Parts: sequence; C-alpha cells; structure tokens
Amino acid sequence: MIDLEKLCNEVKELALSTGQYLKQEQAVLRKGDIKLKGTRNYVTYIDKEAESKLVEGLSKLLPEAGFLTEEETVKFEPRKYTWIIDPLDGTTNYVHGDLPFSVSIALMKAKEIILGVVYDPVAGQMYSATGTGKSFMNDSPIGVSRHSTLVNGYIGFGIPYSLDERGEKILSNAMKQFRKCSFRIRGSAALEICYVAAGVSDTYFHSGLSPWDVAAGAFILQCAGGRCTDFSGGDNYIFNKELVASNGIIHQEIMDTIIHAN
Repeated sequence: MIDLEKLCNEVKELALSTGQYLKQEQAVLRKGDIKLKGTRNYVTYIDKEAESKLVEGLSKLLPEAGFLTEEETVKFEPRKYTWIIDPLDGTTNYVHGDLPFSVSIALMKAKEIILGVVYDPVAGQMYSATGTGKSFMNDSPIGVSRHSTLVNGYIGFGIPYSLDERGEKILSNAMKQFRKCSFRIRGSAALEICYVAAGVSDTYFHSGLSPWDVAAGAFILQCAGGRCTDFSGGDNYIFNKELVASNGIIHQEIMDTIIHAN
C-alpha cells in the first residue's frame, strides 16, 4: 500500500530541485542551445537533462512504476503505476527568457491519476494534491472561484502549435467574448490549470495538449472542486489532446459560447 502523503512530499522535493536547476540554466541559456521540434515548438538540452533527473529520482521512490514523458528519455512500458511527467512546461517562454514555466509530475494507477505536483520555480509556488479536498499551494489549501458567468470572468486559454479549422473557430468564438471578460495566454498549461484550481482564473481551455501537459494540473483542479472535460464534455481530457478546465459553475457557458458555438 503506497503512502500517498509521504510520496507526495518526496515528489515535491524532486520538483523543487528540478525547478532550481531550470531557473539556474535559464540564466545561461544560449541561442545555439535551442532546437526546434516544429513551428514554435522548442527543445533544449535542459529539457532532457531535467527529465533525466526526474526519472532517476522517481525511479528510486517507486521502482515498480513506468514512465510517460515528453522528451522520451525513457521508453514507455504499460505498468500498474505510471509517472506522467513534463520536466519543463512552458518551453517557449523559457527559451525567450520569459515566464512562467513549470515542472509537472503526476502518478497514474491503472487509468486513474492519484497524485499531482506542479511547481513554478520563479514564483516559488508548489501546487499539489493526493485526493478530493486535498489541493494545496505551498501547503495552504486552495479552492476554485465561485464566479458564475463569462461577464467579468478571468479566462485562460492556449493556441495549439497546429491550428486546424476547428481550433480557428474556437479562437474566433473566444474573440467575440473579449468585451465581456479578460483573457490571458500564459504559456504553461500545467500552471494555468492550477490557477483555476486556486481560484485565480475561472476557466482554461486548450487543444493540442499532451498527457504530460494536463495530468497533474487536472487532478489538482478536480481535488480543489473544479471540473475537467474534453471538448465533447467527456472525461478523455488527458489523452484526447483537448481540455476545458473550470470552476464547474461556468463550465457549460464556456462549452456553449466558445467550444461549440456556430
């Protein structure tokens, strides 16, 4: 039987040390160290080194667990437990010397997330959760906002690397709401979902996401009382590349006016 509270504290220590490494390396990153995986999709030696550090540390904490990782420094093998990790979420921000960026770590048992940690090393904000009603930021309990409408809402969203016709329609629908509410693109999906969990934002939506962008933050949000769905309203938001994360109250209005509006 895994002691999730103890394991979460150990994972937070790993996130802290990885975040410190990211913060130090950003200050000395050179243009020649930056490579492109695709248009606007950057990678550096830092991503891979940070991932290797996480894999090594997490392997010691739970030797029987497998890994699902962005940089594929370890091969995925289906196991009872799987770590889903993004060593550097917000790489585009990072390579431009901008903020925010984060470390994202989730533990999945079978098909269920049971632990989530997201760390912003510059702001010094550590988000974590191990179960319903147990979401924290720096050991202080967090919860979603009670804002109930798009009017005066504080909305986070992202634009995928490959913007297809459907994505363009969603973006167009969002633009029609610009006079009603405040929109923000911050560039780290893991953190932006946590902002919803903490009641900073009322909702966040994005397509083109990967499991490591979503898994930890979505679990933290749900444990804080929020709601996550894919664009069809289903629960395949981790692996279906699309997410609407909200305080729950505003969720249907986001679906009706932005995601599904004609």
